[in-house]
Amino acid sequence: MLVSLSGFSINRRERAIVEGIGSHLGTVKKTVEDFGGLVDSLSRGDSASARRCFDTVMDEETKADTIHRDLSLRVANGAFFGGVREDILALLEKIDDIADSAKDASRLLNVELGMDGPAIELLKSDEMRLFIADLKSSVTALENLIAAFMISKKEVLARVHSVEEFEELADSRKDVLLRELFRGASKLNPVTVIQLRDFIFVADDIADNAEDASDVVLVLIAKGYG
Repeated sequence: MLVSLSGFSINRRERAIVEGIGSHLGTVKKTVEDFGGLVDSLSRGDSASARRCFDTVMDEETKADTIHRDLSLRVANGAFFGGVREDILALLEKIDDIADSAKDASRLLNVELGMDGPAIELLKSDEMRLFIADLKSSVTALENLIAAFMISKKEVLARVHSVEEFEELADSRKDVLLRELFRGASKLNPVTVIQLRDFIFVADDIADNAEDASDVVLVLIAKGYG
């Protein structure tokens, strides 16, 4: 049985894959939200909450990876999507990369021992709070973009630029945070400086990967999907 999805006819099995992409992204979004909770907990010096958030990030990323693997195998092994199968697989990969970045950034924070004073000041700064908010917003914007496939091609195109806007905001805040970090580097252990630098870069990959996923959506539109 064929159904129409934003003007594109797909069969029931393909529709199940599209719905699975939404489920995958929902789990990825939860991973990013818990990553934000981890940063907040560490900034407040709440090590117990930080440990819970860290464990949840790891669990949610594992769930996302399982969904990604299952969907990818179903797409690769089935007669799905015609000439856009590779693009669907690329979209799944980019969405999963978001969760990977949240996991990797979480691992760069010293959850077991906590952060020293100057490091906590950076984590609790307004710029860090806004940075984390923009990262989360980029994923929400991607979620809204994927949902637009159920509406129309016009709506997809209307929403696609919001992902890029949040990525650009996050990138600008990343630069400010790096300047703040190196300005106060003399107060920090050199290892902590490197750790926080890497954390900022890897966290920023959350928004970068969300934007990359939105680029794949544009490719799908260009090929007539949607």
